[in-house]
Amino acid sequence: MPIPSTLLIFPAGIDGTQAYAQTARQLGAAVIGATSVPLDHAPAHCDALITLPFITDTAFAAAFQDAIARHGITHVLAPHHGVWWHLRQLLDQGAGAAFELCGQHPFQAHWDTFQPHLAWADQACEDALAQAVAGARAAAPMSRLQYASLHRGFLRTPGETDEEKLLALTAIARLLPQGDVVEIGSLYGRSAYALSRLAQHYGIGSTLCVDPWRMEQIEDQGPAAQNLYDGRKLINLDHVFAQFCATACEAGAMGYIRAPSVDAIHAYRTAAQHGQLHNPELPPIAIQGRIALLHIDGNHRLDHVVQDIATWAPSLIPGGWLLLDDYVWTYGDGPQRAGDALLQGNEYDCAFTASDTLFLRRRLP
Repeated sequence: MPIPSTLLIFPAGIDGTQAYAQTARQLGAAVIGATSVPLDHAPAHCDALITLPFITDTAFAAAFQDAIARHGITHVLAPHHGVWWHLRQLLDQGAGAAFELCGQHPFQAHWDTFQPHLAWADQACEDALAQAVAGARAAAPMSRLQYASLHRGFLRTPGETDEEKLLALTAIARLLPQGDVVEIGSLYGRSAYALSRLAQHYGIGSTLCVDPWRMEQIEDQGPAAQNLYDGRKLINLDHVFAQFCATACEAGAMGYIRAPSVDAIHAYRTAAQHGQLHNPELPPIAIQGRIALLHIDGNHRLDHVVQDIATWAPSLIPGGWLLLDDYVWTYGDGPQRAGDALLQGNEYDCAFTASDTLFLRRRLP
């Protein structure tokens, strides 16, 4: 599709058009909003706002064509199904100035957007990883639409965990014993969102996220990752933390300890003694004091990874899983060296990699 020089969004007040408008602006297009109902001001994603008659008004066609000519409109985004259909009919009649009607009928567009979630769900339903783990009895998989829902919420959450790793998470969730799900390093909470949804579905336990979310407590991750460390000045971790809390509210049964990993273990043990963890922004969550899944995704420098393992892995119960994120990492080999040391021992009886992550199961009795 040719890049629009001027995009009209009509009706401009419908949500969901912001991303489309932002992309058009980034490509150099002007964005004009149109409305048939009174609005106090132009929506933030529009450069200007014009008024058009209702599509049922006999004056609409002439007013619309005048707007096309007067503002040099080349493309029209119509997020309302009635407006889309009316404009499609105007185009089919071939009367007046030509314009490009962006996208399909809104109902079809929503279905097309949902299709990738269903396609991923089909993979999750067919995945045989859970049954392939030696000595494991897997719980039943989720339904297709439950997996689609998980995938949709996962992708709506910012983060770097990919769909391949999500497939592995859905598989091992079916194998987990009861206990706490603990994640070291959560940022926006994408992987934690998935873990929490899965843990609730299978009755495993609460999800606890450990992250300082404070710039003064961020340390470098080694020479190869220096550009990541230097770029931290562009990051507002209070903004990230606010978005994490919103994710936690949506996921449910999810809490946090806002501290470095080595300090957070004390708060975890205290919460386990009381059986609950309280956060000001979130409902309290139950804490069992025994870890069913430990996802280590904090500082990737070797000494930090080793320290995270030494601090938290003693609470990982037999049959529980330890995940080392970025075992395959462009910016260093801390997680790989730490993981290889674990592979040489006899504490873990099953191991595989998915995406960039090493999955290890603590040896069963």
